[in-house]
Amino acid sequence: MTWPPDQLIGIVLVAALLLLAIGLAALVRRLGWLSGEVARKSVHIQLGFIIASFPWLFTERWPVWCLAGIAVIALAGVRWLPWLRATVGGSLHDVERTSWGEFCFPIAAAVAWSLMPGDWIRFSLPILVLAVSDAVAALVGTWYGRIRYTTAGGRKSWEGSLGFAAATFMVVHVPLLLGTPIGRAESLLIAINMALLLMLVEALAWEGFDNLFIPIAGLLLIDECYGMPLPGLMEGTAVMAGLALGAWWWRRRTTLDDAAVLACAVLGYVMWSAGGWLWLMAPTVLFVLYTALFPPRDGEREHRALIPLSVALPGLVWLLVDTRDHGDPRWVLAAAGTYAMHLAAIGLLCEVHRSPQRHWLALLFSTWLVSVAIVLLPTACIIGQSALWPAVASASGVLLGLFLLWAILPDRRALPTGERRWWWQCVAALVGSAAVLVVR
Repeated sequence: MTWPPDQLIGIVLVAALLLLAIGLAALVRRLGWLSGEVARKSVHIQLGFIIASFPWLFTERWPVWCLAGIAVIALAGVRWLPWLRATVGGSLHDVERTSWGEFCFPIAAAVAWSLMPGDWIRFSLPILVLAVSDAVAALVGTWYGRIRYTTAGGRKSWEGSLGFAAATFMVVHVPLLLGTPIGRAESLLIAINMALLLMLVEALAWEGFDNLFIPIAGLLLIDECYGMPLPGLMEGTAVMAGLALGAWWWRRRTTLDDAAVLACAVLGYVMWSAGGWLWLMAPTVLFVLYTALFPPRDGEREHRALIPLSVALPGLVWLLVDTRDHGDPRWVLAAAGTYAMHLAAIGLLCEVHRSPQRHWLALLFSTWLVSVAIVLLPTACIIGQSALWPAVASASGVLLGLFLLWAILPDRRALPTGERRWWWQCVAALVGSAAVLVVR
């Protein structure tokens, strides 16, 4: 293997700049010129601008992965070796919260570079969003945050999230407007889309994992939007804003905490973007009606963001299959069947707990009929005649999934509410939905 001199020079240059940024931040922190949070975010911004320069420094993938490996090893030493932590670790670890963000940053950069090497629009802009907008959100939230909402990592502020959105809009809009041939309206809508979606992604992240999620989500979104016609961008903006505002307005009627509600909006956008409106129908019905049909035991908003992910995961699997074999009605009906199965499982466990004198088998069949009629049937009716046998198979799969869940779920009569119950439910839904494979 040859080692091109220009790539080696780039590695040395980037490594030196990274060490210089961390060293300077540690020095000013020790001198008391900056607080721990500001020192940490100054390093964050400097690293982001250095990484964003990769399209002008590297032409291959291996130098970026070498740098990522070196960075992870060095950061591990700074975190766990006492003498390094005492000298240069103050700029990274002198904050109260636990964070793995410094490890996620180089890994995310290497993954993004592997997906879009040399493309400054798709690679550099999401990295700059992470560097600038995340720092703005943290500082605004720390200094001015008053209106709080719950997340998996604790509580965040709307002031910080809106600061993130405003910074993202500027970071994306100005380079697109000045450095690309796309029109003004297109660059405006791409920036709005990026600001909305990445604000939600940042709100969902915990313990620094936004450093991993934001660059990859931003890369995928800008890759989808760049070059899209103006009407498509307008529709995407309207869908993203509508899902976010609608989910937030409906949140008090759900058992989901604030971050989980925002996760539903993000997942809904992914479904619409990859599959269209038909793929969004069944999960929307489930989100809107599950507490009305089967009221929860105590009405508390106790479910975290991993719950909607576990509910959506089987449907996302079938959405991925549909992207490879588009046009087959089996896949969208299989996905609709997974949401029907989740609704039936919620109803079954609630009713068994509420009415222990009734036989579980009668409750299973009644919740199955209600869920299939409300969630699965509308999708089949829209598809038309070609959906008949796939719909029958999917409805049978819902019933199979319910029996499987009843067999494998422990303490089912005590209304299990922990995350393990939802992952068992996810497995049962995915297994049951595979019944559509018997139809040709």
